[in-house]
Amino acid sequence: MIRALVAALAIASGFAARAATVPGPNPADVASHERGGSGRHGAVSSVDAEALKALQLLADEDVEGARAVAEPLLAAHPEHRGAKLAVGVLRLYQQRYDEAVQLMEQADAGDPGGYLSLAYASRDVTRGFERHEGDRVVVSYPKGKDEILVPYLVETLERQRDALAKGLGTVPGGKLAVEVVNDVKELSKLTTLTEQEIRTSGTVAVCKFNKLMLLSPKALLKGYDWQDTAAHEYTHLVLTLRSKNQAPIWIQEGLAKWFEAAWRGGEEPLSRLSAALVKEAIQKNSLVTFDEMHPSIAKLPSQERAALAYAEVVLAVELLVQQRGPAVIGRILDLLAQGKDAREAVAAATGQPFDRFLEAWRRHMVQRPLPRGGEHEVKQLRFRDDPKHGGDWAEWAEIPDEKARGFARLGELMRARGRWTSARIEYGKAYDRVGGRVPILADQYALAALQSGQDVVAEKVLAEAIAWNPDYPALHVHLARILARREEWAKVRDQLLLANRIDPFDPEIHLGLARALSRLGDPQGATREEGFGKILQPEGHP
Repeated sequence: MIRALVAALAIASGFAARAATVPGPNPADVASHERGGSGRHGAVSSVDAEALKALQLLADEDVEGARAVAEPLLAAHPEHRGAKLAVGVLRLYQQRYDEAVQLMEQADAGDPGGYLSLAYASRDVTRGFERHEGDRVVVSYPKGKDEILVPYLVETLERQRDALAKGLGTVPGGKLAVEVVNDVKELSKLTTLTEQEIRTSGTVAVCKFNKLMLLSPKALLKGYDWQDTAAHEYTHLVLTLRSKNQAPIWIQEGLAKWFEAAWRGGEEPLSRLSAALVKEAIQKNSLVTFDEMHPSIAKLPSQERAALAYAEVVLAVELLVQQRGPAVIGRILDLLAQGKDAREAVAAATGQPFDRFLEAWRRHMVQRPLPRGGEHEVKQLRFRDDPKHGGDWAEWAEIPDEKARGFARLGELMRARGRWTSARIEYGKAYDRVGGRVPILADQYALAALQSGQDVVAEKVLAEAIAWNPDYPALHVHLARILARREEWAKVRDQLLLANRIDPFDPEIHLGLARALSRLGDPQGATREEGFGKILQPEGHP
């Protein structure tokens, strides 16, 4: 967007800028806004040139650099329309939305690049939000239960900052702005992605305009990995600044995925699901190309294609690190910042032609020992407000075996009648046919076992199901119940924190954490979690 705006200003000022070829809104639509602002016969004034410089710095997400240019410019030329426009866009990047709207309206420029509309939307969506300002992270969020996300977000992002400083050698100064939004409509308004693109690709967060925009987990039926997602998106901001916004999408997404779990010590970068997707795509010759990923993985036609793209690019980064060590990442980013294109940067950093690297990458995807198991269907993110996602009961349709589905239905009937032993027997028949791969079946089987006094069976089932479905929060919550009976409080805490990473709005998680932290000698943490539990409990339920 902003590069289209730079192009528009450049054309209006009578000269071409390098951003003029960047896709975006048609520069001709807004090129007339600087009437009278340039010198005679289309000559470029020094004020115009400085305004363009500030906007170009914003195109590179260099907000401090843009501020150093734009604010003195407006102070010296308070009536200049280009200066007002430049500072107005700067204010948008500083989350000072009222000022952004006022300055862009005063510039009388229409809506160049769509930035005035974006300022209106940002102001309106965040009006009335609560605000937490920490030492390095500022979180704005809707009033209500999203309050419980704040301390976890702050801790995650501060730890990610430290991990990136170690992994990349540099991180930006200043405070990171985070905006938590209620639903897909609000995320669409703030990001310029369409609602359909968000739902189709499963996009739940975007790092753009010098801030992180995060969809509240309450917008999804089963939540999502919101802490890893926040760390992933923050990594994008750091990479953008380090590369001066010159990293192509495959490098951006590959590195963001590579560093995604750094805040919690890192982990295997390829899940079972991702491994299955890559293997299948290679067999079918249906890999997502780098060109298809541009300009955003969020614009791919399905969640499955998006998941495949992430798997491909993280394997490209893995290969780079295997070939030349971790320092290769910083070397490539520095070369990109110096003006090298991606092919040149990778070739120079690895000491081989880029085409040879691509060949090695394809071999790596074929030959790499991949995690065992996995599903060939993406576990779709289900949005609460999307009727196509079928609600909670749609999960039972994921049982692949018809006889198992029949046993599970009988188990549900027995459970509804309070006949827990009979329910356990029927669920067990279904479980014996499909194992722990279907999380809702395993979870209900374990609950029936608990209710009928079969704790050993319940614990075994939950452990097996978690191995297949580590991102299914109820499994962790119910395992924590068993561990609490044995007073294994550290394990209780760990299981509940895993559940919280996916579905933080379950009061049992926070009340359980309060109890565990109290037993572990953390009264401050226990008090906080008890308060969160009370916020989340339905009215009238102690």
